[in-house]
Amino acid sequence: MDTAVEKVLAEICRLAKPDTVILYNEKRGLDGAVSSFKLCVVTGEANPRSLEEQIYLQVDCPVAFDVLVYGRADWERLLAEPGSFAARIAGSGRVLYEQAG
Repeated sequence: MDTAVEKVLAEICRLAKPDTVILYNEKRGLDGAVSSFKLCVVTGEANPRSLEEQIYLQVDCPVAFDVLVYGRADWERLLAEPGSFAARIAGSGRVLYEQAG
């Protein structure tokens, strides 16, 4: 895993205590270095939008990144819908972190 992705993942885990973090998009330059990436965070937090805002305000990274935060109940509901973006992320993304239990 790229160090920029690792750094952002560590910060998200510190801030959010997520259930799951999934890498669902990663772009690399001609030199092979990550130039941007996208993460999906699934959390039990009551206000996922507020958490998304906190992540953007508090996590600094020299590489461009996007984060999409789902509440646990919404995530589970959307996974059951085959055409949903959540189902696409779950099907094609790579789980970087999953809370034990």
